[in-house]
Amino acid sequence: MGLNNQITDLSSDSLPIFLLAVIANSVSYLRSLIFTFLHTLRIVSHHRSNDVHDFSFFDSLDAVGSGLASIVLLADQLNFNRVFSYKFSPTTHDPVVSDCVVCLNSFNDGEQVRKLTCHHVFHKECFDGWIERMNFKCPLCRSSFVSDERVSFTRRRVADDVMDWFGFK
Repeated sequence: MGLNNQITDLSSDSLPIFLLAVIANSVSYLRSLIFTFLHTLRIVSHHRSNDVHDFSFFDSLDAVGSGLASIVLLADQLNFNRVFSYKFSPTTHDPVVSDCVVCLNSFNDGEQVRKLTCHHVFHKECFDGWIERMNFKCPLCRSSFVSDERVSFTRRRVADDVMDWFGFK
């Protein structure tokens, strides 16, 4: 008679963080395998040169950093959606805003909703689903809610972190 520790015991808000932890552990294991393999072939020694651009491997690390940056942006947006969602009240909203354009259902009193900077309102769950598909634009007007500068900064930061983590910087 113990606790059942299953993935169904996780809340939907913590699932992306759990997946990120699993991916990080997998990357850590892969890193160890790569270094062991390269060290066995004597391609990489303990005293690496400062010229890190000799390997074509770095192009693939940059692509991995870009993919990880998308996951970081996804986690940030899901967190923002959780923090900036609120309960819908028909008395405080514009009467024109009555339906969620994602699910096409009406907003009911007390439902969790999220209002974007473009002033469009969606159910929190509908918007979570939209973001989880890596859509970082409003479903209605397509205005970006993640700036291009933030995307490029996050990609550079994650790529640099990956390079540091693999010991190539």
